[in-house]
Amino acid sequence: MNPFQSLMPSNNGYSSVSGMAVTASSFLHYGDVTSLYAEGPVQGFISTLGLVDDRCVVQPDAGSLANPPSKFRDCLFKIVPMYRYAARKQFKEAGKRDTWNIPDVMLVNRLKEAVEHEQRQNEEEQRKSLGEVVTYGSVVQLLHLKSNKFIAANKKMWAQMEKKAMRVSLDTWGTEGSWFYILPFYKLRSTGDNVVVGDKVILMSVNASQPLNVSQKALNDHQECKEVNCLNGDTSWKVSLFMDFHDNREDVLKGGDVVRLFHSEQEKFTTLDNYKTEPCVFLRTSGRAKPTDATSSLALWEVEVVHMDRCRGGAARWNCYFRFKHLATGKYMAAEVDHDTTYDPNRAKLRGAPNNLVFHLVPIDQGHDVASIFELDGTAVQRGDQDVPKGSYVRLRHLCTNTWVHSCSIPIDKDKKEKPVMHKLGAAALRDDKEAFALVPVSTQEIRDLDFANDASQVLKKLASHMEKGMISSSEKKLAIKLLSDIIYFIMGKENTEGDALQVNGTPIRDRQKLLREQNVVAEIFHMLEAPFKKPADCQPLAYLKDLGDMK
Repeated sequence: MNPFQSLMPSNNGYSSVSGMAVTASSFLHYGDVTSLYAEGPVQGFISTLGLVDDRCVVQPDAGSLANPPSKFRDCLFKIVPMYRYAARKQFKEAGKRDTWNIPDVMLVNRLKEAVEHEQRQNEEEQRKSLGEVVTYGSVVQLLHLKSNKFIAANKKMWAQMEKKAMRVSLDTWGTEGSWFYILPFYKLRSTGDNVVVGDKVILMSVNASQPLNVSQKALNDHQECKEVNCLNGDTSWKVSLFMDFHDNREDVLKGGDVVRLFHSEQEKFTTLDNYKTEPCVFLRTSGRAKPTDATSSLALWEVEVVHMDRCRGGAARWNCYFRFKHLATGKYMAAEVDHDTTYDPNRAKLRGAPNNLVFHLVPIDQGHDVASIFELDGTAVQRGDQDVPKGSYVRLRHLCTNTWVHSCSIPIDKDKKEKPVMHKLGAAALRDDKEAFALVPVSTQEIRDLDFANDASQVLKKLASHMEKGMISSSEKKLAIKLLSDIIYFIMGKENTEGDALQVNGTPIRDRQKLLREQNVVAEIFHMLEAPFKKPADCQPLAYLKDLGDMK
């Protein structure tokens, strides 16, 4: 039997994905999580350049509706109602004053209270509108899930690549530039009609009176990306549903959630890391007194719920298929035949017949490979169509080999002088009830911390490479200074006030220091410090060490 037969759409126009029938088309609701695919001269998903850059872009070669980008989390937006910003706007204007007196300080304090009240009103409005159908002509805001920032048009700033266009970027709180009319692209829809998932729409900025547009010009520093701005053009946006508001519940495991896979018997976390430059999946022994206190960013896995539509996510149910994507590297957990003949009593017990093949978990690059698909087997009796609660204990069954994941005592780092801490994860024919993993949920803040560190490492690496070649631009120098300041504020756990980062006082957050080491941010900072003094092959270095003592 084809293992995907249960995922195939039936002839009645319904799909049995995730064990429940859903119509082929449905209405868009407030609270739905969507992706927006640009259709026009430039095609692709609207996304971002990571958490260290607020620009919005479309990268045409990154993926399509049939084959979404590998970093699909960058492309997900939540539909929320129109927020109020009057108090925040007044507070921001008051903060620009150069001189202060006592009445001014009292006014600012009152405005601060008004901002907090306005924020509570916005949150209440979002709760009240949850699940309401979005109609054409409504004003919506697009909340980027990964960064928790809003898409905003700024009519006072020109776009970088097209000077006739208005700039579009991500804003932490949102502004009046975050308001967009959602309008029909085709005449078969009209104002007041319900927006149907899959429709092509126009997103018209309320503030700028221009539609959201994709430029045909590539960014100077990211040639593979096209700028998103506000300008009258031919861009329409196809609304694809990733997760509807019903599934977006805190107590249920969902596609896009990040978890740690904690082996309950061995008291170790499933981790992906390099050993002798080769990536390996293994159970890591923790040096902590309480193993569950381990906080390595290398043990974070994003859950993907498998659908025929690869742009869909949704709630996890026991009869679903799953993939586990390593958050730091983007690699997928998979299984392949293990030719290691090292004896392991647990493997020998679970192997079954002597001629049965045994497998071990490995990382692979391709998410669409069937070797990366797993099933979850609950430790309690469950119906197949029931939701998987967060924090559940599960056994992992590898689909295409029909084997069960189990722990091993075979060390991967057996060449080390110290006691091995990396132990192989195997897969064998027989199931053992004790080979269970806890799906430990990870907080949103911890996920964003990792995203920031990962993105910062990539940007620093690129900047250091340009320095070594002697070709760093003035805009890249400004980016480097801003990023280093952001890293200082990040370590200290304080909000960036755009002041002197070197004057920040406080105690560094140890977990964030560890995170920066794990994601090679510290190594890349030293790389960048050395880069200006390295002599390129065809020109002079940017600086000489002897010049550092020159007071000029």
